[in-house]
Amino acid sequence: MRQPPPPPPNRRRIPPPPQRGALPRLPAPPPQPSQPPPPGPDGPLLASTRGKLQVAGAALALRQEQVAAIVRYYGADQQTNSELDAITAAVVAELQQLQLAGEERRDTVVPDVEIELIQSLRELLEKLFSAKRRNFVERKIRDIQRRISQLFFNSELYYQLAMEGGRVESAEWPEQALYYAVKIHEQLILEELATMPTANEEIRERALDQWHTYTRRLRTDFLSRTTPELERLLGIYRDVLADFFFDGFGRGLGEFCWKVVRESRVAAQHELGYKIKSDKFPAFREAFDKHFLESLVFHVQEPITKRATESDRFRDATARFVASPEIHSEICTVINDAVYDYLHGEGFLDLPSDWRHVLSRF
Repeated sequence: MRQPPPPPPNRRRIPPPPQRGALPRLPAPPPQPSQPPPPGPDGPLLASTRGKLQVAGAALALRQEQVAAIVRYYGADQQTNSELDAITAAVVAELQQLQLAGEERRDTVVPDVEIELIQSLRELLEKLFSAKRRNFVERKIRDIQRRISQLFFNSELYYQLAMEGGRVESAEWPEQALYYAVKIHEQLILEELATMPTANEEIRERALDQWHTYTRRLRTDFLSRTTPELERLLGIYRDVLADFFFDGFGRGLGEFCWKVVRESRVAAQHELGYKIKSDKFPAFREAFDKHFLESLVFHVQEPITKRATESDRFRDATARFVASPEIHSEICTVINDAVYDYLHGEGFLDLPSDWRHVLSRF
């Protein structure tokens, strides 16, 4: 039997306001960012590598949680039928028996199939991330910028309150100090308004409406202070991500595709060198997401963090935000979901019907 192929050589290629009368509570704390370990005796380079792997691992965990939540709750409100469930269970059992029989006949990877899958995947990705498809990448970077904006505003509004239990270390603007003070005591104020005697319910509802209007104005005034900084940060992400997708990612596509196909074992018990079937998709997606995030973090984390921390135009809070693995998880979601949809459209990847339903919403 031929040995598995070596990695192919690389080629250069190019928060709505609460409903009236509702008693909102403080949002749950955002996921804590993974902090890179301090430099050790092995030197700063190794520590930096370990830190990047930690960030990529944390981002992958967030991505896995997101996918698991989508799969778990998709179609959860649909009614089931006991007779249909029994038929389904019988079909599943029969398929499992057929699968076991197939494993007995062919439980190894066919090198020719694996080579063809690697080559097909590489050619498709080179085509997608080429200069001819620049509009696709630029459009997705704009989608990423929108998600980063939402994460940024949420971190500004809730990070210190959620992490410090309502204690604010240092407010940098009067609008920020006032907003934090109001949010810390908001629940007590709303509870007091809900139980306070009033001449009629209309008075209470109008008081709640005025309160929500007031807090929205405070929030707008506070966030307007952060907008210029956010715009500069989004410009950094736009430039660094464009360099990554049109240069760094393309230069490593040969090794990337080799790792994804080998690690996911999509060629095992598989006779089609031009297509990955839907039953192989979960393993393919997990390997693709993992190696994409590692490549992303290794290429963009350092230049983005460097530009954000070396400039006196950015605050310490922004530097902490940039280090959050949640940003990389969001980038993975925007790009990879679109990649899977593209691979499906090219006939290379069969997607489960529920995943296609989820993709159609983006």
